[in-house]
Amino acid sequence: MGYASTTTEDSWSIFNNPGGLGSINDATAVFAFENKFNITGLNSMAAGVVNSFSIGTVGVSAFRFGDDLYNEQAGSLSFGNRFGIASLGFRANYLQYNIEGFGSKSLLTIDFGGIAEITNQLFFGAYIRNINQAQVSELADERVATTLNAGLSYRPIEKVMLCAEAEKDIDHKAFFRAGLEYQFLKKLAARTGIKTAPFTNYFGLGFKLSKVEIDYSLSMHPVLGLSHQAAIAYRLKRTE
Repeated sequence: MGYASTTTEDSWSIFNNPGGLGSINDATAVFAFENKFNITGLNSMAAGVVNSFSIGTVGVSAFRFGDDLYNEQAGSLSFGNRFGIASLGFRANYLQYNIEGFGSKSLLTIDFGGIAEITNQLFFGAYIRNINQAQVSELADERVATTLNAGLSYRPIEKVMLCAEAEKDIDHKAFFRAGLEYQFLKKLAARTGIKTAPFTNYFGLGFKLSKVEIDYSLSMHPVLGLSHQAAIAYRLKRTE
């Protein structure tokens, strides 16, 4: 859905809005892989596990981007809980940047977010990444990007979800995303989305069984071409 995920409440919230963890009642393991523009050095992969407890939902995740020449790695601990019509969550990330021949840099960032159920059909979500503005280099005052996402989702019927959101890096102009999901069969959903700056189209399918969800998406950059992403989620147990 063009990565318009600010209001989604599922296991992938360990990588998106941590506030979405507050509505999870399962123990689930997830894994995803993305190839951007058929360039090996831009590959990324992510894996994680979430589990619901009486005090809230806890998630542990890992992420890697890049190759041997340059790579970024992250290990994260997330927590979310629901309070009435709202769910809140935070995420602590241990980041490491590696450049061959130049060494590595490690630091800690904190993310915070929430989702509010305005009506049974309308949801609002917002979250901020790197709220502590962690610094990569003191010499150049280079910092990890601090971004704010805010958006709405409207679910007119159970099978349809419309999402729209904006993302603002504190050092750059805002851009927008929008997405649509339509569950046209009981176990199969179609998705599409767009992103501005640059304008990018997204298309995807989701296949859902009793314990397994498999997703595939394709994006089309106007200059660099196609990117592919595949993901799987496996429900270990229902804890509700």
